[in-house]
Amino acid sequence: MITYMKKLYPELTHSDFEEYIAPLLDSVSCLPVYCSDHIKNAELNVNQELYPYHNPCMIIARNIWDSVWNIELNKYIFDLQAFRKNSCEILSQLAFSYLIRCFAEHIKTIPSHYGSPEDIYKYYTHDLMSSGFREFSSTYAVAWGRCNNLLKNKVNAIKDAVRLTQEHRSELETEFDISHASLIVSLKADGDTHNNGSAVTIITFKCGKKIVLKPRSVSGELAYANLVHELNNFIHPKMLALRVIDYGNYGFTSFIETENKESDMLQAGRLACLMYFLNATDMHYSNILWTNEGPLPIDLETLFHPARVRKGIPESKKSAYRALETSVYGTGVLPIILSSKTNSGSVDVGFTGTRDENSESPFKIFNIINGFSSNIKVVWKKQNIDNKLSRDKELESFVYARCDQIIDGFADLFKQIFRQKDRFVRAVLESFCNCKFRYIHNMTYRYEQLLRCLVDAEPSRNIDIAHALLTRIGILSTSSDPNITISECRQLWNGDVPYFSIKFDNTELFSEDKIISKVALSPKSEFLSKMESLTERDLTKQIELIRLAFLAKLEDPHAEGKLDFEEMSDFESKNFQMEDLSTFSNTPTSNLKEIIRWFSNSLIESIFDDRYNHLPKTWIGPVVRFGNPGWTPGVLGYDLYAGRVGSALALAAAGRVLSDEKAIEVASEVFERSAQILESKTFELRNVLMSGIGAFSGVSGLLWALCAASDITGNKRWREIAVNSWSLLPNPFTVKDTEFFDMIMGPSASIIMRYRTQPGWILDQDAINQCVSLAYTKINSNNFKMTSGLAHGFAHMLWFFASVAQRQTSREIEELILEIDSIIRNKYTNDDGFIQLYCGGINKVSSSWCNGLSGLLIAYYEAYKANCLPQESVINIINQLKLIPLSCIPIICHGSLGIVEALQYVGESFPNQTSEILSKLKTNFCSPEYIFNYFKNGKGRYPLSPGLMAGKAGALLHLCRSLDPTIKASPLTLGN
Repeated sequence: MITYMKKLYPELTHSDFEEYIAPLLDSVSCLPVYCSDHIKNAELNVNQELYPYHNPCMIIARNIWDSVWNIELNKYIFDLQAFRKNSCEILSQLAFSYLIRCFAEHIKTIPSHYGSPEDIYKYYTHDLMSSGFREFSSTYAVAWGRCNNLLKNKVNAIKDAVRLTQEHRSELETEFDISHASLIVSLKADGDTHNNGSAVTIITFKCGKKIVLKPRSVSGELAYANLVHELNNFIHPKMLALRVIDYGNYGFTSFIETENKESDMLQAGRLACLMYFLNATDMHYSNILWTNEGPLPIDLETLFHPARVRKGIPESKKSAYRALETSVYGTGVLPIILSSKTNSGSVDVGFTGTRDENSESPFKIFNIINGFSSNIKVVWKKQNIDNKLSRDKELESFVYARCDQIIDGFADLFKQIFRQKDRFVRAVLESFCNCKFRYIHNMTYRYEQLLRCLVDAEPSRNIDIAHALLTRIGILSTSSDPNITISECRQLWNGDVPYFSIKFDNTELFSEDKIISKVALSPKSEFLSKMESLTERDLTKQIELIRLAFLAKLEDPHAEGKLDFEEMSDFESKNFQMEDLSTFSNTPTSNLKEIIRWFSNSLIESIFDDRYNHLPKTWIGPVVRFGNPGWTPGVLGYDLYAGRVGSALALAAAGRVLSDEKAIEVASEVFERSAQILESKTFELRNVLMSGIGAFSGVSGLLWALCAASDITGNKRWREIAVNSWSLLPNPFTVKDTEFFDMIMGPSASIIMRYRTQPGWILDQDAINQCVSLAYTKINSNNFKMTSGLAHGFAHMLWFFASVAQRQTSREIEELILEIDSIIRNKYTNDDGFIQLYCGGINKVSSSWCNGLSGLLIAYYEAYKANCLPQESVINIINQLKLIPLSCIPIICHGSLGIVEALQYVGESFPNQTSEILSKLKTNFCSPEYIFNYFKNGKGRYPLSPGLMAGKAGALLHLCRSLDPTIKASPLTLGN
């Protein structure tokens, strides 16, 4: 009996369980236990073990093999003994993966007086084998039954592979030149198993040749080969395709070895373009091979992938998510950084991504400790993933060069096909008529994670726990047809990765040859719609995504420089040229307005719907996945740093200074719909709140932006809703899994945002005491990696307590501010008198807001305004800024715009000290013309980002504020 348990469904409330999981229970409870008896007359051949429980697992494997194998197939095998041994070894390893955690638990029941841990292991394994697993199979009946069922399916799949190969020897000899008389040497299953243990199988013959048997329709591969044959008549250079024989529900393809270590990225770009036109997905590194003639796709079952099946509200036709899925990024050919919510690290699975022999998945795998003893432990393997972004100039040049080549290849084929679009469409429709493709409902790694959970010791002996874990797949499909989820459960229980199929010109979705659901549009209809709306503007959009994908693992350019672009990469500076502004008006104000209009139009033209029409509109741009480094292409969320609210705030400002109704309309739509979510507490509110409490990464930034937009547009209702919504956020002192004193994600900056947006609100004394206590804990931790900066370091603590002191003064806070100042001056100031980023030997001085002197300047200015530090402390930092190289990247977070805004803010009280440096910046790195040219011609990540702190929106807001000083909204100072 499955009931709601928080430990099994931590993401769900009881009502969620009733809505999404309960409908699955009847179907799941009917899944068979696969009752399998213990092994009788076990063959006790004890050999040297290559891994723990090797001998017991081999007994299980041989027992299954001998009971299922068809001896009539022996005549087709070259060396039957070797074939049986190799096949049983594969089955043995599969049995090991299913039963190892049960063995590790069960052996603990053997009393210690049986000897040493190694002696107990020998006794236990001998008892397992001699008893035919009698007690074990009874105790762990669930895993025992599922394991034996899967092994039987695997042997049946091997039998089918041999039988089907023999049925078509004449055709194989004709097409692949494999002699009818050449016997089968080996079968190697490759990839995931589907449909009762079947998998793509590489068949090796005595003559040395190989072919690939695919136990599913290969109509996609055959149609692709036909399409390429036709395309090669009017494109150049020619493209590659497999040789294919299709027999309906299965087929054979040529076997290709990877031959070329020097990857031809130009050809990869052309392949990416074709996959983009064909709405392909999942074309990752294992589904395309490098050959001497270029990249060759070997698995084409995921062409023309339809939109995900959803129930309820239909997905918007202009959904940003669907646009990304059907983009060149969605094909899988480009670098794709996968990361995990629970584990640090990432892995690049894209075909053209950066991988080597040391690449690891961020998703945990098992590791065995003390394997041949009773002290065995099955633990999650510790992964040594380098999670840092690269700052290596050689690698940066290498990545940019590959990116350029991909773009050149993509653009070349795009233009060739675009010129003959009608001919291309006819060729596709003729080639793929009646084809069957795979529909991927959830990513394979999701299924693999659940399959691993099912073989833990507890679900291996408790059918209710096993069934409950199985129903967790429903959490991934809360908006989908439950028939799909029920099918997923059935296939997963069978040990397979779920497999669904769809026909090219149909909307019906099949599972195990039965219709289980429907998609909104057939693959054919989606393809035709894409081609009908295709314009040359789409080429520009896809090139932007290519650039974003390649830049994901490169470090942000924080370095400082002069007006020679020293801080830019060689690639970027080479491609950055000042634009001729003669088309603009001659007056500075008119020029500025035209530049503002360019930025505003750029944001307006690139806007998308969210998943559904009623949600706030959004953009596609660089996003961070689960807090891991790397900015990959994604749909912008609600965060202030790079999300949709920052872009909307900049458009609100542009609408005001230009009297542009369209800009105001777009901005208002984002904020009004956001306000409605907060006010009406709709379902989407939970998704919004999941972003956390952080000022720049969470809900606090949204509330601040609503207030700022309220002041810009005069819509007082938004401010009222924002102020009332602070109560929706959790107590900042109970927030876990984040640093309290952190500008981006921490609760401290959230508190200051509430100060700035809710007049009269103050912290109570207990809260102040907690803040002070947390600060001293941080100070006394002797964390030498802690920076001096405003984003994550001591300057942030100084800024926080100074901001509090301006409204709630206390001796404890004043003393703490003095101590933090002392630490910065004594531990972070180098011999030249400059405050550096790190304590100790790393002499790095930065000008930035996030980690440099501009942020420190704001922190010290707040302390000066709170009467806690003298004016000399502020002037000291201004003087340091005058003497160091300044960033010339026109962004807020770590660029010249942040420096200017910090100086302007402080200049309200220190005009004489800031005027000269401000004048230089405004005529150089922060002039409207310079900003315009950087974002118009720059090739890095920032010109591609619509975000506020490091993208176009930040530049637009800065320009609007320079034209209209009455606009006070500044994410840098949190003024509004």
